[in-house]
Amino acid sequence: MKKVETVCGPVPVTELGFVMPHEHLLIDTYDVRRNSEGVLLELPTMIGEVADYVRAGGRTMVEQTIYGLHPDPEGLRKISEATGAHIIAGTGFYHQQYYPEWLDHWSVAQIAERMHGHITKGFPGTNIKAGIMGELGTHHRGVKPNEKKVLQAAAQVQRETGRPIGTHALFTEVGVEQLNILEEAGADLDITVIGHCDTNRDLNYSRKLLHRGVWIAYDAVGQLDKQRDERRAASIATLISEGWLNRILISCDIAGRTRLTIHGGEGYKFLITKFLPMLRNAGVTEEQIKILTESNPQTFLAGK
Repeated sequence: MKKVETVCGPVPVTELGFVMPHEHLLIDTYDVRRNSEGVLLELPTMIGEVADYVRAGGRTMVEQTIYGLHPDPEGLRKISEATGAHIIAGTGFYHQQYYPEWLDHWSVAQIAERMHGHITKGFPGTNIKAGIMGELGTHHRGVKPNEKKVLQAAAQVQRETGRPIGTHALFTEVGVEQLNILEEAGADLDITVIGHCDTNRDLNYSRKLLHRGVWIAYDAVGQLDKQRDERRAASIATLISEGWLNRILISCDIAGRTRLTIHGGEGYKFLITKFLPMLRNAGVTEEQIKILTESNPQTFLAGK
């Protein structure tokens, strides 16, 4: 039985249940964005938000807060212990705007060594190991040199560890450029996902990626500044009708205070309580929903 590394240790993949494969629980973007929206640091608040998700039927969350976003593996473990949710932590570097200056001077090998250590030994000062590399970001108008190094390093570490890779690719078709870099560097596309594909409303972009053999993520559910959720649901239904059911992941990518229930938002349970009904209305069956929310992310996270 394959196991997935969570912040509380390895868990059989079949125990992951309902999975949200791209979320943020503890994150701080103030250094770059200079506003409070992207500051989620209060453990009691986040325990309550995750508990709401579990009560709604959720079981697992993949927390893709990595270097540049102020990850807190120990805090994630406390949330997991308090709620019973499985939490999988990511490793890597977000994107150029959030990079430390010293990354300019690091080689692909040095970046790979850092991520490899987080996966095989644990995050510094802890025994908590990363279960995924991501979200590895790039600028939406093109991949910058340091971002390319990070993607190349991730492909190397993936070959060595069998861990999946997840990217951050907003608005444009930059995911194709990411995919080109990853594939050239030897990444296994069977355990690689291009993120935020639903922020580009052209379905042909999703199709281009799918035809290459990579996973795609419609993981900005609830972010209406990028696309209406009804259209997201219709797009997913269309892709399913074309035979792509087993290559799609869905999530909400919550990383802001106003999306939490304590601040008047819908919280992490939104995917279950509000978006799944939209999928049903679009013609997606219960069996297909189970594949989208359980089988697919379990298969992806199991790695190689």
